[in-house]
Amino acid sequence: MTTKTWWSMDDLMNESNESRKWIKDNLIKNEDVWKEIEGFSYLPKHNNDEYRFVGTKMKEFLESNFKRLKEG
Repeated sequence: MTTKTWWSMDDLMNESNESRKWIKDNLIKNEDVWKEIEGFSYLPKHNNDEYRFVGTKMKEFLESNFKRLKEG
C-alpha cells in the first residue's frame, strides 16, 4: 500500500488508529512533539482550512516514536 503525499486529519486518524482528541493532545498541543513535527505539518488558519501532514514523514515519525507516544 502506498502512502498519500499529503494526509488530512482523517488520514492521520486512520493511519495511527487514534482519535482526533488523542492526536491534538499528544501531537499538536504537546510542545516537545510539535517542535519535531511542525516542519511537515500544517495547522488550519481559518474555519475553511484543514490540517495537512506530509504522509511519509509523519508515518516515519509515528513508527520511530511509537513507545514514547504511547507511554506518554
